[in-house]
Amino acid sequence: MPQGKSVEHNAMPADHSSVGRYAAYPVDLGHFQLIDLHAQRTIAAFYQSSAGYHPTASARDALLQWNNYLATGSASAAQTFLQQVYRLVEHEMRIGADAGGWPLAFPAPEGTSGDSWLSAVTQGLGLSALVRAYQLTHDHILLEIIQRVARTFDLDILDGGVCAPFEQDGLCFEGMAVYPATHDLGGFIFGLCGLYDYVKVIGASSIEKRIQAGFATFHDLLEEFETGFWTCRDLLQRQPASPAQLMLYAHLLDALAAHAGCEYCAARARRWWQYRQRIDSRIYYWLARQSAALRHYVQRCFKHTSITSGPLRVCVAVSAFPAPGGIQTFVENIAQATRNDWQIEYLTQHRGPDGEKYCIHRFGTRRMTPWYFPFLWLYVVSGFRKLVSLVLHGANYDVVLAQDGVCTGAFVALAARLTGRRVVCIDHGDLSLLIAHNHQRYRSERLREVMTKPWPLLVRLTARLLLSLYWPSRRLLARLTARLANHYLIPGVPQDGVNEVCKQLGVHRSRVTRCLNMIDIDQYIVPDAATQAGLRRQRGIRHDAIVIAIVCRLAAEKGLEIALEALYRSLTSYASTGQEIRVVIVGDGPLRRQVEQYIHQYGLDEMCQMQGELPGREVIAILGVSDIFLYTSWRGAGYPLAIMEAMAAGCAVIASTEPVANACLLDEGRGITVPPGDVLQTSHALSRLLQDRELCRTMGQRARAYIAQHHSPAMFQRTLLRATCWSALDSLLSQEKSLQVNDECVVEQ
Repeated sequence: MPQGKSVEHNAMPADHSSVGRYAAYPVDLGHFQLIDLHAQRTIAAFYQSSAGYHPTASARDALLQWNNYLATGSASAAQTFLQQVYRLVEHEMRIGADAGGWPLAFPAPEGTSGDSWLSAVTQGLGLSALVRAYQLTHDHILLEIIQRVARTFDLDILDGGVCAPFEQDGLCFEGMAVYPATHDLGGFIFGLCGLYDYVKVIGASSIEKRIQAGFATFHDLLEEFETGFWTCRDLLQRQPASPAQLMLYAHLLDALAAHAGCEYCAARARRWWQYRQRIDSRIYYWLARQSAALRHYVQRCFKHTSITSGPLRVCVAVSAFPAPGGIQTFVENIAQATRNDWQIEYLTQHRGPDGEKYCIHRFGTRRMTPWYFPFLWLYVVSGFRKLVSLVLHGANYDVVLAQDGVCTGAFVALAARLTGRRVVCIDHGDLSLLIAHNHQRYRSERLREVMTKPWPLLVRLTARLLLSLYWPSRRLLARLTARLANHYLIPGVPQDGVNEVCKQLGVHRSRVTRCLNMIDIDQYIVPDAATQAGLRRQRGIRHDAIVIAIVCRLAAEKGLEIALEALYRSLTSYASTGQEIRVVIVGDGPLRRQVEQYIHQYGLDEMCQMQGELPGREVIAILGVSDIFLYTSWRGAGYPLAIMEAMAAGCAVIASTEPVANACLLDEGRGITVPPGDVLQTSHALSRLLQDRELCRTMGQRARAYIAQHHSPAMFQRTLLRATCWSALDSLLSQEKSLQVNDECVVEQ
C-alpha cells in the first residue's frame, strides 16, 4: 500500500437538522463479509497481511457509520464516517493520467499473476462513501478523487480500469479486475450502485452512458447466474454462492432494482430469497459444492500451480502445422502479437515442412485424420493421450489454444478440464458448418469429393457410407467441447449465425468472444508508380495493365466458376478499350484441372496466370502489383484473411457476402459486395472498376486505412489477453510512480 498522505478534512457542521435530505446506503453491510467476494478468503487473513487496513473494509465501515448517522443524527457517527472516508483518501493511488483507486495488494486470485488488482466491489463502495462525504463537506479534494475513481469504470482492465467489454456494445464491472474476466455478481452490482450514487450527486452524461451499457449487459446476463436451484458466484468458475453470499446478492439486487426501477430484477431477487428457504435447493447446493471439491482434488493431483510472473506458457493445438492456409497465418499472427509475453509450443497430428523452427509435439499416425469416420475418434483419443502425457511429464501449460471447436477442441477441452488448465477454442469455421444451409452444402461437397477420389470403387462406396456416421460424430464432439471448454474465440460478426449455433450447443454468451483477425500493415507496402512498374515488368506484365488477383484454395466452396464466368462477361464488354488486363490466380487444390478447363472454355488463356501455391511473401508481392481482388466464395467463416490481405495491399476488392463479415469489411466504400453465385452482379462490379481506375485507388486507400485501424497487432493482442490471462496492474502502477518521481525531480530542479 502507498505511504499515507497527510490529509486535513473538514469538521462536521454542528447543525444536523438536514440529515433527512441525505440518502442511506440501501444495504445493511454489517452482516456480510464483503472481502470474501474478492478471493474467497476471510477478512481476518487480509487484516493480518495488511497491518489492519483493507480498503473494502474501510468503505464498508464508512457506509455503516453513515447509515447510523442518518438513523440517529449522532455527531460521533458522522465523525467516524469521515475518518474512514479520509482513510480511503490517504490510501488512494493514481492509475495512469486521470484515474485512481485502491488496488488490493494481497495474494492474487488463483490463476493470475501479479500482486495488485482492482475490484469493482472496492471501487463501487468507495465511490458511494466518498460521494456522501462530499455532500457533507463539499471538500474539493474529495471531488477530485471521486472523479478519478469514477474514471476506472471507463477504462478497460488492460488500461487500469475495472471494465471488461462484452459483445459489441456491452461491458461488465469486474470484482476481480484481471483476465480472464470472472463476471462476478458482487463486482457488477456494487459497481453499478456506486455509479448510480455518483450520478445522483455529481452528474455526468458519460457516466450515465456507462451505467446504461453496464445495466443492459447485467440484465442480459442475469439468467446465466441461475442454475435452476441456486445462484452462481460468477460466470467463470460457475461455483454456487454460499448461503450468506446468496443473501447478500438478493439484498443488492433489490437495491439495484430500486435504483433502476426494474421489476425484472426485483422478481429475480425474490426468487433468490426463495432458494434459501427451499429444502431441495439446499440439497442441490450441497451436492454442487461436493462436486466442485472433488474436481478441485483431481486437478491438484496434476500439481498445476497458479500462473507466475514471466512468459505465459501456451500450447497451440492444431490438426496440421505448419500447413499452408488461413489457420497457419492465424497461428503465426498469434505468435507475432504475443512474442514478448508468451512462450508457445505446438501440438499437431500432421507436421508439415519447415517445422524445425517451432517447438512441435506430434501425436497419432498419418491416418488419424479428423476428416473421416472412424478416424476422427482415433484423432481425438490420441490427441487426448498426448496432451495428458505432456502435462504429466512437466509441460506446465497455463493455457491451451485449440484451433477448432469440434475435434481438436474436444480432446483439448477434456484434457484441460482433467488437468486444471484453461482451454480457449479458436474456431475457424467448424461451428459455422453446423448452420443448416452450410451443413447441407458441405455434405454435398464432401460426398462429391469422396466419389471423385482416385480410389477403388469399393473404397469410395465404403467411404461414402461411413460419412453417414461422420456427421453425428462431429455434432457429438461439438457438444462435448461446448460442455468442457472455458471460452470460445471466434473470428467474425454476431450476424453470421455462429452465436445461434453456440446457443444450441449450450454455450453461454459470456463464454464467447467474437474477435478480429490481425494484419500487420507494415508488411503490405503499397509501391509507388515507378516501383510497381518495375515489379510488373519482372512478371511479364505491362506497367499500365489492369491486374486482377484471385488468391484462394482451388476448391468447390470458393466459387471459381463464378469468378471466371464473370470475368469473361466483363471482359467481352471491355475489350474495345484496348487496355491490357491480366488475371493472376494463386493457390492449389482438388479443382485445379477444372479451373484450367474453365479458363480454356472462356478463352482466357492469354490473360490468366496460374501461379499455384506460393509462400506468404510472394502472395504479398502479387497483391502489391494488383489493382483488383476478386473473391466469389459460396461458403466461408469469420474474416477471410485473403480479403483482408488484399485490403491491406490497397486493392479494390469485389467479394461475395459469404461470409457475412465481408459486408462489414467492405462497407462505406471500401469495396463492393455481391450475392454469392450471382454472375451478373459480379460482372457488373468488375466492369465498373475496370472503367474507373481512380475508383480502384480510392477504394484501396479506404480499405488499407480501415485494416490499419481495426485489425492491427495491438488490437489482436488485446483480444488474446482478454480471452487467456492478464494481471499486470503492478506494471501500470510502477509506470505511474516513475512518472511522479520524474515530475518531482523536474520541480526540484
